Parts: sequence; structure tokens; C-alpha cells
Amino acid sequence: MKKIFKRKKILIILLVIIAGVFVFLGLNKNNKDPLAIANVMKLEIKTIEENISVKSTLDGIEKAEVVSPLNYEIIDIKVKEGDVVSKDQVLAVLDSEELKKQIAEAENQIELTNLELMEKLRKMQIEYDNSLSNITDLEKSYEQNKELYNNGIITEEALKTIEKSVSDAKKAIASYNAVDGKIVLTQSEEKNIEIQKQKLEQKKEDLDKIYIKSPINGTVTRVNVNLGRYANETDDRKAMFVVENLEHLQMKVYINEFDIAKIKIGQEVEIYSDILGQDFVKGEISRISPTAEQKDSNNMERVIPVLIEVKEKHDNLIAGVLATAKIKVDKAENIFAVPTGALVSDENMNYKIFILNNDNSLKSIPVEVGLETDLESEISSHELTEGMKVIVNPDMTFTDGMVINPNEEQV
Repeated sequence: MKKIFKRKKILIILLVIIAGVFVFLGLNKNNKDPLAIANVMKLEIKTIEENISVKSTLDGIEKAEVVSPLNYEIIDIKVKEGDVVSKDQVLAVLDSEELKKQIAEAENQIELTNLELMEKLRKMQIEYDNSLSNITDLEKSYEQNKELYNNGIITEEALKTIEKSVSDAKKAIASYNAVDGKIVLTQSEEKNIEIQKQKLEQKKEDLDKIYIKSPINGTVTRVNVNLGRYANETDDRKAMFVVENLEHLQMKVYINEFDIAKIKIGQEVEIYSDILGQDFVKGEISRISPTAEQKDSNNMERVIPVLIEVKEKHDNLIAGVLATAKIKVDKAENIFAVPTGALVSDENMNYKIFILNNDNSLKSIPVEVGLETDLESEISSHELTEGMKVIVNPDMTFTDGMVINPNEEQV
């Protein structure tokens, strides 16, 4: 009797367990228990921009590196870094004593050369005149001896000797550089005098170059010289002075060949720098080089120089600091946009997003993709409405009707 009761008790327990399992499964089926967790965002109408960011230093819109063609001692430095100067203002003065000495020596040499040539011309003129007179005498003697020969008084050999003397005298007179009977300088002598005069004029012009002047209006940003040194003995072999027009600043940046088609003259630029803190100044693309160049010796990438002009002034902004330029290359307004990771694509590059229904089930919506930035992509579809809950991080296991557990912090 006890055994039968025990068996019935076990059977009842088994039936209860089985019934509980079916009830549990039925409840789960009706409630569609979640299979995954996903981040969710609300779809909003917004504006997105595509930017290209590049770094470079800020420079004055005009910059001059001042050097000297002369290498004389610096005897006066008239400016310091930060001084505002005007074009042709004297920045430094070189010692001119050596140059003045060279000019005096050159003038003396030209004067000596002229005196020597004049003396040479005087002597040659006397020789030339004597040679002309000698030819006249020889020609008379020849005519007289010719008559004697015709009369048989002298031999033919004697006549030919006189004839040769006349010929030799004429050849000798032809060697003189004479014009209308006056001895003049040869071309080489005239050229030598000309060269000496040119060298003298150059030294006289150099005399003005002992005054090192600014070629532009601007601010002295670097002084690389010291009193007592020679002009070429600058710090680290740099220019003596650097003068920049700091009224307007610019950035020279390099855009890679894949992005250059997006760059246009007049595009807006936002310029950021640590020196500005959270602020930025506006800039504008002012010039695009017509040719590309190699990025560097270790990289075969081709880049194109682009000039950005700073359009705003800021009290803290100075030349020489590193800055980041964000070039606004495209913009989409009043559109739907989602994080790029929210897009799911197939092998044909057809895109879709997943949205969350009220019962936490998924629904896919095919979309067209427009402007793409580093973070977001523009999407469009007649099925999209503002406020939809979009899955931010879908994966390949997500399917229509699948139930997920949304991350409430992202909703």
C-alpha cells in the first residue's frame, strides 16, 4: 500500500514539473524574451558637415629673410625682436672701412692704368710718325734706284733689296692700331679699362649695402646677429633678420591628392590652436597650387600646397604657432543622419538601418546614403520619421522581428 502511494506521489511531482515547463515556455513565447542588447538613438533632423583637418604653422602673409651680400663686421644693430619697421628702414650697419679702402685702391688703379696707356700711346705715336716718314724716304730711294737700275748702274739684286726694305716698312706700319694717322687703344685695352670701371661702380654700389634694410613693412620676428660678428656669422647659419607682415596671418597646408578635388577657392576654414583655448578664428582658402609634390623623402604620397588666409584677428594669435585648420568641404542641412556604424550593407552596397518597434522587435528600413563624414552619414527613405528609435550598433545576426533589449541610457 505504501509503495503504491509513493509511486503516485512521484507521478504527481513529474506531472507538475512538466506542466510548469510548458507554462514557462508558453509565457516566454508570448512575451518574446530578448535575445540581445543594443544601443538605441532617436532619429533627428540635423545638419552635418564634412571637414578636412590639416596642421601647419601660422605665418605672416608676407615674410622676408634679410641677408647681406657683403661679409663685413656688424658695428650697429638698430632693431630688436618685436619692433615694427617700414620698408627700407635700416636694421643694422656694417663696417665700411675695408670697402672704402678697396674703392680708393680701385680708383688709383684706374688712374694708373690710364696714365700708363696714355704714355704708351704717346710713344707709339712717335714711332708711328717716324715709320711713316721712313716709308716716304724709302719710296723715294726706291724710285731713284729703279732709274739707276734701268740705266744699268746698279744690279737687279740691289734694287730688290731696296724694294724689300719698302715692303718691310709698310708691314711694320700696318701693325700699329691707328685711325686716320692717330694711334688709339686696342679693343682689349679698352675692355680692360671698362672692366675696371665696372668693378669700381659695383664697389660704390656696395657702399650703400653696408646699411642692412628691411625690404617690407612688418614686424621684426627674429634677430640672428650680434655686434662684432661678421654678417655671415649668424646663429645656426640663419638669415640676419626675419621681418613679417603680421597684420594678416596665413597657413600653408598640404592636401593629399585624394582630397584635393574637394578643395575650392573661397571655402570656409575654422582655425584652432592651443594658444586660443576653446576659441577659433575664421579663415578662407585663398590659393591652390597648380602642381603636386612629394610629401617627403620617405613617403611617395603626393600632396598639393594650399594657402589659407586668416580672416579674423585675435589678441592671442601670433605667427609661428602650430594650428589646425578644419576646411569645410561639404554640408547637408535639414536631413536625417545616423552614426556610420548604424548602417548595414550587403554585397551590392545596398544600405539599411534597424529601428526598434514599441514591442522591442526589430524592423529593417532600406536607406539611401548621402553625405558621409568621419562620424555620421546622411540617410533618406520615405519610411523615416523623426523620433524613430535607431539601432546604433547592429551586427550581422540582427534580423526583422528579432527582439532586443535596448540600452535605456541611449534611448
